[in-house]
Amino acid sequence: MAASVGWYEGASVARCWASCTVRKQPNNVASAQVGSSSLQRRTLFASFGAAIAAPHAAMAAVSRRVKLKDVENPKMQEALRAAVSGDLETAEKLFSELIQEEPQSASAWSNRGSVRISLRLFEDARADLTQAIELAPEAPVPLLNRAIALEALGRFEEAINDCKSAIERDPEEYAAWFNLGNVDARVKKYEEALTAYERASLLAPGIAGYRLKEALILFQLQRSQEARKLLQGLVRKYPNYAEAHAALAAVLWSEGDRSRAEEQFSEATKREPLYGDLRWVSLELLWPPNVVKAMENFLAIA
Repeated sequence: MAASVGWYEGASVARCWASCTVRKQPNNVASAQVGSSSLQRRTLFASFGAAIAAPHAAMAAVSRRVKLKDVENPKMQEALRAAVSGDLETAEKLFSELIQEEPQSASAWSNRGSVRISLRLFEDARADLTQAIELAPEAPVPLLNRAIALEALGRFEEAINDCKSAIERDPEEYAAWFNLGNVDARVKKYEEALTAYERASLLAPGIAGYRLKEALILFQLQRSQEARKLLQGLVRKYPNYAEAHAALAAVLWSEGDRSRAEEQFSEATKREPLYGDLRWVSLELLWPPNVVKAMENFLAIA
């Protein structure tokens, strides 16, 4: 269901674990989607180190930015495991204890801020992440996570600035590019959003959610054929990816292909019935307006 939070299994805690909160589809599709109650799916838990949503890109960044003592701290490992398992209250408590024990630990501040985003304590999260940034000004992860908190608070320009600052620190930090695309889309800078999503997809080709967002923006920019081809590729590779099926249904309907649109919509709703609820689609998924309108037109007749 939409409110659930899945975690993409990545590197182990012992080697300076980092993970991106994403919704896990039944076939392990990493759908890093964002909605009014799903900002936490993009939050990174990291020992102020590499942000990963697939394990293959982690190690180079880890070696540059992570303190070994943070990785080996048993309480840090316990706190991270609690976060991964969804026991956010325990994770927050443990990170708070770590902060009391070592107030100069950027890892503890950053990770507690990430947990607080998942708990929807956005102002508290912003404060924690600001402290992490002061302690580790060269680390991109606290910046890109503070951008998520700022986005949730409606402070979009500040969020964009944080994403860009994270990218300046590490141009290959694909989570920062993805977050930048999300905030650009919120302020209707669709060309900029497309550029950011394309970069995120290039840096992390294994994350289907990045390519989904790219397709949605292509449709918003009236590049329907490109959007359709990208979505068709996604549903072929990830047949259980409900959101891609739903988006493809909207695109096909807009092109007049009613029968295939209905097939795709059926594939989406048998996995997630809420795709038949336009209000949920609009508020939870934050699709661009042209995609929402296409789905509205489909639902009005289907």
